[in-house]
Amino acid sequence: MERTSVGRCRHHFWYLVFTIFVLWFLFLYFFYSSSAIIGKNEVGLLAKNDATFGDNQELDSLHLEENSNEDVYSSDNVNDTKDADNPIDSFLKLGDWAEIADEILASEKQLEIRNNRARPGARRTQPVRKRPGTRHEEKPVRRRYSVKNRNRRFRSSPVVKRNENFAKQPQRTTYKPVVEKNPVTVNKPVVEPDPVYCKGKYIYVYRLPRRYNDDLIKHCRTLSEWTNMCEFSSNMGLGPRLDNIEKVYGNTGWFATNQFLLEVIFHNRMKQYKCLTTNSSLASAIFVPFYPGLDLNRYLWSSSTMKLKDMETFGLIRWLKQRPEWKKMSGRDHFMVAGRISWDFRRDSDNDFDWGNKLLLLPETKNMTMLVIESSPWHTNDFAIPYPTYFHPSTDEEVFEWQSRMRNQTRPFLFSFVGAARPNLPDSIRSELMDQCRSSKKCRLIECVKGFNKCYRPEYVMRMFQSSVFCLQPAGDSFTRRSTFDSILAGCIPVFFNPGSAYAQYIWHLPKNYTKYSVFIPDTDVKDRINIEKTLDSITKEQVEAMREEVIKLMPKVIYADPDSRLETLEDAFDITVKGVLDRIETIRQEINEGRENLSTDLAGEDSWKYNLFGNLEEHEWDHFFARPRIY
Repeated sequence: MERTSVGRCRHHFWYLVFTIFVLWFLFLYFFYSSSAIIGKNEVGLLAKNDATFGDNQELDSLHLEENSNEDVYSSDNVNDTKDADNPIDSFLKLGDWAEIADEILASEKQLEIRNNRARPGARRTQPVRKRPGTRHEEKPVRRRYSVKNRNRRFRSSPVVKRNENFAKQPQRTTYKPVVEKNPVTVNKPVVEPDPVYCKGKYIYVYRLPRRYNDDLIKHCRTLSEWTNMCEFSSNMGLGPRLDNIEKVYGNTGWFATNQFLLEVIFHNRMKQYKCLTTNSSLASAIFVPFYPGLDLNRYLWSSSTMKLKDMETFGLIRWLKQRPEWKKMSGRDHFMVAGRISWDFRRDSDNDFDWGNKLLLLPETKNMTMLVIESSPWHTNDFAIPYPTYFHPSTDEEVFEWQSRMRNQTRPFLFSFVGAARPNLPDSIRSELMDQCRSSKKCRLIECVKGFNKCYRPEYVMRMFQSSVFCLQPAGDSFTRRSTFDSILAGCIPVFFNPGSAYAQYIWHLPKNYTKYSVFIPDTDVKDRINIEKTLDSITKEQVEAMREEVIKLMPKVIYADPDSRLETLEDAFDITVKGVLDRIETIRQEINEGRENLSTDLAGEDSWKYNLFGNLEEHEWDHFFARPRIY
């Protein structure tokens, strides 16, 4: 009898528990349904604001489908702007119940704020949202919880996402989180150009369709399959700031700058140019702010067709030819920056999978002054300007302080080399140089190998250059190297093995008397087993001091100042480049006014390196270096 009573009580207890559980779920379902009806318009507003402040995912998807093979958005992430799932369903699917409750409370709070705004005379309870890209830009409002969006909670703009992923990579702990700078024209008074100073120096800048520049930065994730270009395109192209934990750099002005972001840096520096004009008829030169290197980088390493590689280039030329400014001199007063080496823009075939595009082979661009980080010795329409380095000072004092530090730097190693061998290139001397460095106690080597690679860690490279008297700069896949300018920045005397690596390239920025700042050892001598250590050791201490002082004087000429500022007494690489462009265009203009049929700038042909460097086509001891195209 007692056991029967206990059994009945137990049945009644479980009936009661089940009833309470059912009533609780019905209450929650009713609560959510009523909340969803009230907040329907609010959810739409939040979704609209999300689309404004985060990536425009519809546009991004269309762009990727048309122009890229990257599959950035998966099917699980397509329905981002729809109403959130039922929280009960999310709970049953192992969602975080506490987080779901927080999301519901937050949505109610947002609804209350919105209703308060709608009342006449109501006081604002929330600041007005700023436009993206401004200094006080707010973070996007977080979407309501759903299982599909659970892994996308922290996703906003590409730069923010890349920063978080970037910071998790142990090999890049020297980078600070990116803080995007304002455009240089924001909140700054408009200064009218000085008509006396600017006579013959006025530059007009085209306002191109956004797809030729700004949209490339906006869709930075499509620019490379393995390099985080969203990080590197931040800070107006300078990239993330570098920490100075190991005291390798100066205290300010140092950034993790990518060598292929010169187009963006130069464009932003142009916004600070003292003699800009909105009247093209007054302009001595016209700047075309196209980013051809970033455009091409999307397709270089993929199986894209030649049509895709050439599409934006041909579109730009069609746009330019319709402009009245172009018709004035057929583009001979136009100039453009292409932030890659010349060979990337000289595809001479119509095969889909051949390297590069045809930018520098078009008749229209042959009339323009094209600025690249490495020029062709056999063509007249491109000029080399320095690779961007890690140093972008804001004031003259930052430059003077760094120069003084490099003068007093202790240098325990005679010479050093950073790089990898080129076993597939028979003319390369890198393997011989690396063998000699390994066998010398006076040499320091950083070999670029797969895996943990110190070559891509600025602190390792700059520390080694700062501790070396000479830095070996052999050709690599092409004539030039960014390492040349990093070594100059470290006060290390560069050693060249081919005149095409510097002497015949940067004619506006480096002294024509190359013995003042560098050592030249012909690569044929290295093949003949010349001893690098003995050759460099034979240079007297006085000669070394004189060359180092010349290298230190070169520093301002090979760096690009911070686009958000302006150097006062020093000319940087940008200033020198603009002066070189203006001089060249003025020479062309005078020859046209004189009625010459053949311009001097078009006469050099295969010997253009000689004409640009020496002003004549006479026989020279370096002729054999340029007798045939030698791509290293």
